[in-house]
Amino acid sequence: MCERQLAQVFRTALFILLAATLLSANVALAQPTIWNLRATEVTSNSIKIKWENGQGSVNYLIYVDSSDGERALTGYTTGTSYRIKKLRPNTKYVITVYHDHTELVIRVRTEKEEETEETGEVEEVDEARYLPPPVTCPDLPPAVTVNGHTKFAQCRVVDGGAIGRTDVIEHGIVAAVDVWGFLPTGVEVCFRNAGWTVFLDATYMPRKLMPLLSFDRNGMTCGLIDRAGTVVLLREPMQLSEPIVPADPPPSAPAETSPSPLDNCLIKLVETLFLRAAPGGEIVGLVWLNSEVPVFETNGDWYKIEFEGKTGYISRFYRKVLRGNCD
Repeated sequence: MCERQLAQVFRTALFILLAATLLSANVALAQPTIWNLRATEVTSNSIKIKWENGQGSVNYLIYVDSSDGERALTGYTTGTSYRIKKLRPNTKYVITVYHDHTELVIRVRTEKEEETEETGEVEEVDEARYLPPPVTCPDLPPAVTVNGHTKFAQCRVVDGGAIGRTDVIEHGIVAAVDVWGFLPTGVEVCFRNAGWTVFLDATYMPRKLMPLLSFDRNGMTCGLIDRAGTVVLLREPMQLSEPIVPADPPPSAPAETSPSPLDNCLIKLVETLFLRAAPGGEIVGLVWLNSEVPVFETNGDWYKIEFEGKTGYISRFYRKVLRGNCD
């Protein structure tokens, strides 16, 4: 073969090689880096999308356009799927996935009603589920009132079936109320009817039956408790031997003492106490825990005070001095 023919063969081979290289490059340029974008799960507040992976970087940007035209970068991922959350129900969204100068677009409408998502992901905590229950003590029927409770106390009216004691039922149940939760000393339970009160102490199992010291407050029959249990108002009295002792038992000191006036004395109660007409005398009301009251005189183990427009006596051993000489 002559030299001219060899040169022509070489030129032909070089042209074929160059054409094949350019063709393969064009095919590679024509192949997108991502494709087949689709929605795989749609609920009323989320959309899960998926796509096929291509060449280039592995960082995918996710944009969302809502029906009102607002576009926002929702997030990014290095995988080939993404869940878009916190969407509005029954709303059309335009979703764009951008990757290596390539973007795919899909339009999806969320469902009308809420559906349960079973994705294997950690469920977001709804804080409202863990709020304490509402206080029920103010919602009792008008014939029963509970005073001095906190926001952690609960109350409910019950009948003889819930009490379950024949010896109590035989004495005629007028009304009964369960009180439980956190109870500060001195929760007052009052009934509009007259009768005798007993207490089923929930600190015992079964509940221990005890008589409850009763007193009159604004025409209501009241009892004072400091623990969870059931207060029962009976038509007939029961003879029991273990009464609940109030926070301020009558002092052992002689009642005949000389009163000593006090000036500028202010105290704060650390217990709920009975307000009495005289030192160790008839109960005329209650003075609540944390109340701040002025003291006019001391009389043995008693203070003469004024509270809610009433003047009376309380024990002097359950207080914190806020001002003045109170001894």
